[in-house]
Amino acid sequence: MSETVFSPSLSPVLCSPEPPSQSAALQALGWTVRTVSELAAPADGQALGLLWCPDRTALAQLLHSERAFGLPVVLLSPPPEGDERRALLARGVLQWLPPDADAAQLDQALGWAHDLAAQLQARDSAAQAKLDERKWTERAKGLLMQARGIDEAAAFALLRNTAMQTQSKLPEVARGVVHTSELAEALERAGAQRMLSQRIVKLQALRQWPRLAPPEKREAQALLDVSAERVAANLARLAELLRSDLAEELGAVSTAWAQLDAALAARQPDLARSDRAAQKLLETSETLVARLSERAGQRPVGLLAQVTRLRLLSQRLAKEGLLAQVTPGHDASGLAAGLDEFIRAYDEVRAAPLAGPALQPAFAAVDEAWLVLLRGLRVEQGDAVQRMHQGSERLLQALEALTRALQGSLQLILG
Repeated sequence: MSETVFSPSLSPVLCSPEPPSQSAALQALGWTVRTVSELAAPADGQALGLLWCPDRTALAQLLHSERAFGLPVVLLSPPPEGDERRALLARGVLQWLPPDADAAQLDQALGWAHDLAAQLQARDSAAQAKLDERKWTERAKGLLMQARGIDEAAAFALLRNTAMQTQSKLPEVARGVVHTSELAEALERAGAQRMLSQRIVKLQALRQWPRLAPPEKREAQALLDVSAERVAANLARLAELLRSDLAEELGAVSTAWAQLDAALAARQPDLARSDRAAQKLLETSETLVARLSERAGQRPVGLLAQVTRLRLLSQRLAKEGLLAQVTPGHDASGLAAGLDEFIRAYDEVRAAPLAGPALQPAFAAVDEAWLVLLRGLRVEQGDAVQRMHQGSERLLQALEALTRALQGSLQLILG
């Protein structure tokens, strides 16, 4: 007889409910035998199970449970009948021997069960890997179909051609598309928190302007409510996207939002308090964007951080302009600095190597909306408040459209 390759010392034998009469002989053959009350996969590595049922009464008691054992099992018992055999196979029994089998037979059966379990696990792992690859491909196709407005066949062709051009495997390209899309969404949402921190204070200041008509005040309150809901929705979605990663940074953003939300809920509105809380939300969101940008590196997805920053700058600029109008003694020195900062940031984005049929019209809309906001900042007091609000909202809409266009560009999705 050829010597078995299996090494019994690698997998201890867990016996239940008591050790069989062959246990001493098994230990002499090199097996480590332990008795446990119930068979279950151990936390400290692989093991084999040995069920000792010397009579049919013990076998019947074993069949009361349907829970899988979680490890390969050899059964020592009287011959199981048809239904019993099917139930035992379903729970994880891989080998059967009569209870009086000698130690040499049991030694071979344990080795056989070990090797069979390893083959079954390898087969299941390969099948699961193929299933995972298919899932990645389906998700990537769905993202491309949504972003590009194409059908399933075109999305698959795009993935396949990209894999051929980059000499990559299709599942690798698909995973890259999904990961890039998730990173892009996380950057967009974290960037939106920066913008919303300033928009909320801007809208709160607008509501306190005494010349605002009741319908306009209701409209401002509605926009304020929508902005608050968007912050909360972004936090929930970011938690899903990050999957407990960057938990400290996201937790700081959540804490800052709770402080701003409390300021908004105060019975007596306090713009100064809200502005301080908004500044904290802005700072913590900046930190989260910075961490995400580090992961983007030099890839095109990193451009999203720059584009989303323009939304922040536009709202901060309008906020400073409104506070200067409705709050006596407010320091308006940040207004001129804000203008220069927006222009510099916008010039950097325009100089970036961006391409795509939807991007140029989006840039043209931003240019036009920017001029509207500039006119609002330069008019005489009286019309300035409404002009600044209307101009900043129009610019925000144009920047949101630019962000969506960038997220949908193949340059960003395929990296």
